[in-house]
Amino acid sequence: MRFRKYIKFKMRAVFTKSSRTKILILIVLLLAYVIIYFVVLDYLISKTHSDVKSSLNLPNVIVHIDFKGSPPKLSYLKTLLPKLQELSVTGLLLEYEDMFPYEDNLVNLSAKNCYSRSDLHDFVATAAQTGFELIPLIQTFGHMEHALKLMQFQHLREEALHPDSLCPSRVESQDLIKSMLEQVVTFHNNISPLKHFHIGCDEVFHINKCHLCTRRGLADTDIFVKHVKSVTKLLKLISPNMTILMWDDGLRNIPIYKWDTFIQNLSIEPVYWDYRPSLSVSHVNFMKYHEKFRNIWIASAFKGADGRVATFPDLKRRFLNHFSWLSLIHNYKLAGTNDVYSFKGIILTGWSRYSHMDPPCELLPISIPSLYLNLLLVKHFKTTGYSEDDKKLKLNEYINRYLDSDFIDNVECDSTINIDYFDTSQCNFVGNELYNIHKHLNIIHSDITFNINDDESGLSSVDFYSKTHNININKVKEDIKWCNETTRELLYVENKLRNSLTQFYDNFFINEYIGYKLHNWKNLLHNLSKNLKDMLIIRSWDRRPYA
Repeated sequence: MRFRKYIKFKMRAVFTKSSRTKILILIVLLLAYVIIYFVVLDYLISKTHSDVKSSLNLPNVIVHIDFKGSPPKLSYLKTLLPKLQELSVTGLLLEYEDMFPYEDNLVNLSAKNCYSRSDLHDFVATAAQTGFELIPLIQTFGHMEHALKLMQFQHLREEALHPDSLCPSRVESQDLIKSMLEQVVTFHNNISPLKHFHIGCDEVFHINKCHLCTRRGLADTDIFVKHVKSVTKLLKLISPNMTILMWDDGLRNIPIYKWDTFIQNLSIEPVYWDYRPSLSVSHVNFMKYHEKFRNIWIASAFKGADGRVATFPDLKRRFLNHFSWLSLIHNYKLAGTNDVYSFKGIILTGWSRYSHMDPPCELLPISIPSLYLNLLLVKHFKTTGYSEDDKKLKLNEYINRYLDSDFIDNVECDSTINIDYFDTSQCNFVGNELYNIHKHLNIIHSDITFNINDDESGLSSVDFYSKTHNININKVKEDIKWCNETTRELLYVENKLRNSLTQFYDNFFINEYIGYKLHNWKNLLHNLSKNLKDMLIIRSWDRRPYA
């Protein structure tokens, strides 16, 4: 009897232990199932969200045409309008400088090859009828060399030796600005009413230096803001309904504790510009601008930002600049806010010279591939958007997936784009011939530089007298032959360059440009050839017994 009870007790214990084990196993399995379920669910949700693209709200896409010292023919600019419209461009920012046909007391401001009023009227009317907004840009503080270089206005310089910055403390300075603004605004409003006007005001390198400014006892930023307010007041009197744009760099360094006082009643919309591949943007400044101004614009560069003497835009750097801007402002939220901020527009700048006194950099026809590629990128962000998955793509992968085929169609190329090296040999866009001529010219320049600087060639020195008694006559003859052949090649390229430029520019600029690109090289070869020939002449009458 006791044995049977003992057996039952043991069986009950084993059963209880077994049940507990089973329950424990079931709980573990259930937990594992729940964990796996939520992991998979989270992956699917994140996968779904990463594939969702939200488009970029960017109402204004403006292309900057810099007339400064290298004005394209208006007939050429007209041919670009249909393609720009196709690429969703909404307006043109026209930086006139000395190319506007000023009249009366400002007639000396206009260059000899400035646009005629009739031609400019026709272009502005055509662009407006096509659907583009025209935004004039007139510098009103810095970058005023075209005016301050003249004897008529040189007394208005902030510093006598520097013709770039206007003295804001002189009444005559305000009169000059007023006259410029009145003529440009009136001209445009008679064709199509202006909605926006750009007053420049970037890179004021000399400020608060003259005796009239220093005796005011104001800080540099105070003088800057007061002058901008004076300019905006003049513009509002001329055309009250216009919105005034201004490059923002003069506002960036105003301390936060002075911000409210300084910016009060400043009626502008700032254009935050940064042309670097990797941006250095101040989110604090974005917040400051948002608090005081109705809208904020951004500005990139499709050309004119890769060096003062650059011949071609660096396609990769220009693309990265635009890509950095667009990925930054996509779903951008200002500090402390939950809503996505909508920037009013982007201005794709295309500088022709770094300043009035600088040589011309990349020409517009050569820069068309860069312009089209970056406009396609803007259009892609606006229509298709940008997702988390896109961030994982390498640069060439992104371009190949979204932009390659459209870019090939627009620049009429036969091969896919390589962002690291753009080969135009298989392309047929207008301006491609000019592009390839400059590539040929660069090869000649490299060849000349290599031979001149090569110590073994004997061409690195023009001090031929010191080498008279150690010369190799046959080598000198070869060098003379090389000089002559290279000169003939330069003259051949010069002729091709002149013919190609005729489609895009007037003779005034063509002569300047060819002189800038070729004169020094031709002169160098001429002098080198002359010195080499003199060496042969001297050697011919040298009768000393050693070689």
